[in-house]
Amino acid sequence: MRQERGCAGVAIVMAAVVTLLSSGCARATGPQLTGAASDPALAHAGPWADEFREALGAGISSYEEKILADGQITTAEVEDVHGRVRACLADAGLGIEYDPDGGFDVLSLDGKYPDDFFDRSDPVLRACEKQYDEYVTMLFEESRRNPEKRDEATITVACLRRAGVVGKDYTERKWRAESDSGLVSFDEYDERAQQCRLDPLGLWREP
Repeated sequence: MRQERGCAGVAIVMAAVVTLLSSGCARATGPQLTGAASDPALAHAGPWADEFREALGAGISSYEEKILADGQITTAEVEDVHGRVRACLADAGLGIEYDPDGGFDVLSLDGKYPDDFFDRSDPVLRACEKQYDEYVTMLFEESRRNPEKRDEATITVACLRRAGVVGKDYTERKWRAESDSGLVSFDEYDERAQQCRLDPLGLWREP
């Protein structure tokens, strides 16, 4: 099973060899604070503070809560998360390979893929992620590619224009419409287009 997190959404592809990839009662008396301003502990999260707060309020494991509590996720923490998920899956005879660009493949350690492999492995994967990685990887990837949480259409279209994938007449409105429909007017598999989807600001990925 192949799964991709983040702005690209979730995609599952089955191939010949199957891979798996509060409400409060008090009345408000003044302006309501949002983002990091409402919780100094999440100052490091910056524009992503609301997403961190939502994750922390979602009943996550104590392990994941410790990682997210300071509003920042380090590469070392992500590696530890992935290691724990990998060990958890191994107990059930499963392996996992993480793609540096995001997403992962879940596979059978013994190389056998029965017809019901997905049905058997998916609950195991969900249980392991429930313990260690419901939000960490997703928040790490999203905040890394767009730390200031700028408008997605703005940064993506600017990137596509710079890369020469689209012309100056290609607008942000058109990008939004095409994103909603799933039908784009340019070659979305072009490496330049992939680069703009994954790292529109050019902050971490080398083409």
